[in-house]
Amino acid sequence: MDIQVIAAVIFVLFLVFFIIKKRKNIVLQKILFPFLYLVLYRSNFGIKFINKFAKKYREWIIFFGYCCVGIGIVGMVFISINIILMIWTLITAPVSQPGVALVLPFTNIPGIGYLSFFHWIIAIFVLAIVHEFSHGIVAKAHGLPIKSSGFAFFALLAPIIPAAFVEPDEKKLSKSKDIVQYSVFSAGPIINILLALIILLAMPYVINPSRLAPFESTITEPVGFSFDLTNSTLPAAKAGMEDGMIIDSFNGNPVNEVAPFLEKMYYCSSPGDNITLGANGTNYTITTVASEDRERGIVGIQNFVNERRMKPKYTWLKHPFYWTKGLFKWLFLLNFFIGLFNLLPLGIVDGGRILKTFLDKIIKNKTKARKVWGFISAFFLILLLFGLATTYLGNPFAFLR
Repeated sequence: MDIQVIAAVIFVLFLVFFIIKKRKNIVLQKILFPFLYLVLYRSNFGIKFINKFAKKYREWIIFFGYCCVGIGIVGMVFISINIILMIWTLITAPVSQPGVALVLPFTNIPGIGYLSFFHWIIAIFVLAIVHEFSHGIVAKAHGLPIKSSGFAFFALLAPIIPAAFVEPDEKKLSKSKDIVQYSVFSAGPIINILLALIILLAMPYVINPSRLAPFESTITEPVGFSFDLTNSTLPAAKAGMEDGMIIDSFNGNPVNEVAPFLEKMYYCSSPGDNITLGANGTNYTITTVASEDRERGIVGIQNFVNERRMKPKYTWLKHPFYWTKGLFKWLFLLNFFIGLFNLLPLGIVDGGRILKTFLDKIIKNKTKARKVWGFISAFFLILLLFGLATTYLGNPFAFLR
């Protein structure tokens, strides 16, 4: 059995044992119970560090929190508009790509790649700790007591997604100035996004596959390029080629990157030309067909990636190097996208709390404010559920294609 599967099974068993053993300290927070809920285990984990750090750098932290407010509002508008536009596109112009995907291990995230259990658990742990400690440190810098901290588990029927939490005194927080509340709520998602941007600046490969990781040019060498098939009706698929094959020759000439192939196909190919692609010692002779503009010949491959392999003397580094490279990619992606997700004006996530505070201040009738907040939260929840449905069940508007 795969070690990743074994580790996942052990993790789930540990969760069950832990929840049973610590059930007196467990709090259940119902969202859409029993389908979606949160299991909280309260402790004093990290509170000493939060108090010490907030006291030492108080003015800098308060300034950072205020900056987070402006960035957070821009982020909320950005992610809200993008979710609405994505769902609108799925309805009015259904396409093959899915809408919203759950970030769970052992899954291929559309357009991103396979997420292993170890990458998932480490990335989730890091982003949760950074996120929650940021909330707590900003709250403490404003003089708000930290009542507890601890671990949490989001549950989709069963508790499977680890998280963390830091719990300021909610009564005192709700009586604080608006700007204080906004800064506390926005600090968590903004620190996740900032961490993602720091990783991106240090390692641009996380978003651009054509860029190399640190030291990669020294320990690896180019071997060709891989691709995805456009669809099964085009010549490459009919010739027997498969997704992920590494092309190492083109018309009998060795190639170690995709640029010469793309240049030749774009400027020098016509419909009906015969070309030969070599992969893994096998040559595939393909007759091009007309592109959409009818002027160029195409074979039906896309999403090109320049591939490299370890130099012989560095073979021993292969697995740890690529594992670490993948970890930083997922640290970037999960921090960035979960940080943005937390800015949605949705329920109990940080964006929802920012919106609730804002509505309570501008709408004097508290009952009306709660109804408006509930309507907006429900609206975005329905959009997300529809996006999930198109990914895992198919787009019900596909007939409009």
